[in-house]
Amino acid sequence: MSFRSRLVLPGFALPRLVLPIVLSSLAVLAGCGSSTNSVVPPPSGAFGNTDLNGTYTFSVEGADVNGPMSIAGSFTACGCTGGTISTGTVDFFDPALGAPGSAVGSNSTYSVGADGRGTANLYVTPSGGTSFKVIFQFVLTSSSHGLIIRYDTTGTGSGTIDLQPSVVAQSAIANAPFAVTLSGSDANGDFLSTAGSFTLNSSGAITAGVGDCNINGVPYYQPTLSGSVPVGSGTAPGIGSILTACSSTALGFDVYAIDSTHLKLIESDGSAFLVGDAFAQTSASIPQGTLVFTMEGLDGGSTGNLFVTGGTVTSDGASELSGGLQDVNDAGTVNNGGTTSEPFSGSFVASPSGSGRFLVSLSGFLGASTFAAYPSSGGILLLQVDTELAAGTTSGMALQQTSGAAIAATQGYGLNNSGEDVINDVELDAIAQFTTTSTGMTGLLNLNDGLTISTQNVNGTYTAGSNGAGSATIGTGLQSMFYYAADSSTVLFISTDPNQAALGLFEAQTAPSDAAQSAIAKPRPLPMLRALPHSRSATHNSQWLLRNRKSQ
Repeated sequence: MSFRSRLVLPGFALPRLVLPIVLSSLAVLAGCGSSTNSVVPPPSGAFGNTDLNGTYTFSVEGADVNGPMSIAGSFTACGCTGGTISTGTVDFFDPALGAPGSAVGSNSTYSVGADGRGTANLYVTPSGGTSFKVIFQFVLTSSSHGLIIRYDTTGTGSGTIDLQPSVVAQSAIANAPFAVTLSGSDANGDFLSTAGSFTLNSSGAITAGVGDCNINGVPYYQPTLSGSVPVGSGTAPGIGSILTACSSTALGFDVYAIDSTHLKLIESDGSAFLVGDAFAQTSASIPQGTLVFTMEGLDGGSTGNLFVTGGTVTSDGASELSGGLQDVNDAGTVNNGGTTSEPFSGSFVASPSGSGRFLVSLSGFLGASTFAAYPSSGGILLLQVDTELAAGTTSGMALQQTSGAAIAATQGYGLNNSGEDVINDVELDAIAQFTTTSTGMTGLLNLNDGLTISTQNVNGTYTAGSNGAGSATIGTGLQSMFYYAADSSTVLFISTDPNQAALGLFEAQTAPSDAAQSAIAKPRPLPMLRALPHSRSATHNSQWLLRNRKSQ
């Protein structure tokens, strides 16, 4: 497999932010295994084991002791009080383990608590290999959607889980354009992010498409995508390949279909670790109105800091972006001490015309100046494509904001947070469930930093600002955030903790009704939110290996 030639870039970082926030006391998770923080009993709610019912497709990206890790698959849950999983298929990849198309054992189980937080224990058996267990923690926002993290002490990662209402026929997605976003790394640890658009025929072959790739801060553009994206049957994936902008030869992918508007893809050829989502490109335009966005990446290739950014901007729907306000958490340091946002503006143009791809040029935007943008039903998918040497690797999404968007009071929310503990140089991932009042939020958060899994209290407050944006305090594990409401159901955020660079979202929970499961509205599909794979420190690897050796 031949990847694009890469330039060796000098180290680049965002200009040092001269007004750092006052560091609060760091809550450092110590020791091995699980822990708690004087947690309150789980909040009451109407969820239970019967609400995980049918075939679910999920994907998770993160890291384990071997380096970057990606997992995707489908399994069938009984929807019964016993919490059994009858069948499924999982692709599991890290630098030492390639287990494509592994069977999910019938001894796999799940449980769902009253607040929608649950656990799935999947016993995965590679063809001709030995069975191993992978544990996931999730929070359901309805019986058809949830946010998920790996939750054992051999790895961690974040993703989404969605109900597959029925088997998707290839003809159902023929001649319909899709936008795709994938991220990960190659076997050398080079960071990869790619985005693009494609149209399929009735056989799953790509008939038209364009794509972009960013490898350690160096952009590549593919004017003509080719390959195939066939859907599978039931829990079995389709076997496809795409000539992306990242590689000079086609990359192999397994394709899991959720419905005719949402596919999950995971690279299966072992040359890299890419995983992501494809969404129907229902409108190939950047809409008019306020947009909220979050992105994350490295601010200067493999030698840069992990940073996250979020904010709001106004689009005229034709070519101009104005009134932008940007917040940045650069390796735990927040711009202007978190007191003011950075203003920016910009413009956009279809490039090429009619392709579903836009070039966005920004002025005053910290960390980047040019993005490729692909509108889709999962939001506007964004990828940094700066051509100057001092470029970084940033990807994310923007959502159109509805009028009056705000956090709703007396509402249950499910949350995912994914990023890096910048003090200990480890990835961290969390899910949570909380219930709001007019100013507060209470619930429970499950955190995994790869060494320690823990349950923490959510006991915080939130303050609304302008344009649906505001700030919130949460508790241990995710201390504080800036948030950006797309509507009352979907809120993006970036962490403002001094010990982490992370982002995520929270989504309103739809209370399940056992008598009317089919009537539960499915929330808007969104791409997975997760950190770019980040090299673990030698100290961390030694701790992980020592801990695992002791447990054997």
